[in-house]
Amino acid sequence: MKAESHSSSELLTALLTGGTRKGAVLDSSHLLFGDYVVALTVPRHPRMPNGIACSVRVGPAARVAIGRGTLTIGRTDIAPGPEWDPCPRAVPSGCLPPGPEPLVGTLGPSFTAAGLGYDALLAGYVAGLTLLHGQRRRAEQIAGRAALDHGPLGATILRHAARGEVPEVVHELLVAGDSGPLIGSGPDGIVWLRGLVSAGLPLEPARPAAAHGVALAVRGR
Repeated sequence: MKAESHSSSELLTALLTGGTRKGAVLDSSHLLFGDYVVALTVPRHPRMPNGIACSVRVGPAARVAIGRGTLTIGRTDIAPGPEWDPCPRAVPSGCLPPGPEPLVGTLGPSFTAAGLGYDALLAGYVAGLTLLHGQRRRAEQIAGRAALDHGPLGATILRHAARGEVPEVVHELLVAGDSGPLIGSGPDGIVWLRGLVSAGLPLEPARPAAAHGVALAVRGR
């Protein structure tokens, strides 16, 4: 079968087109190959920079492999679909200077109690350094250092973020100035937003969103 789409990131492409590698199932949406995590996203739902959009169901004991242009799950071979660029095509103007690197514990007890990771905050921050200020080298240094203290999924997302490769809901914020999809994606989306603001993303209050009671708009658009 053919996937609906896949991320065109060099990180994922190298894995897809390289030699065949066996992997392991982390959960129904994430497959581990070495130190890299492939995300399986639902077709026509927001895409991920490490993702392949397909409708295959993954069991916990499924055999998985990737390489030579194919992702194999059980007895199903999945060929990549159309490419999706995980780098936003435009970013806001008039960004503020980046703040200091967020530290562990800066999320507050309510976010910690909800099980939200520091990796989402830092991913938003390093993505902002690259996309808003062109500071990719600094972003990659921070992400590389932090990845050593994170699990495979968090480390994978950080590597993409430092390259300016972000989830599709972040594109809608940066390109269209609409924070609704990111906020609506759940508490983790709010943490991403906080990281981007720490990196200098200018925001101002906007029309309240019915589902969340608050919305933010990007200034300078």
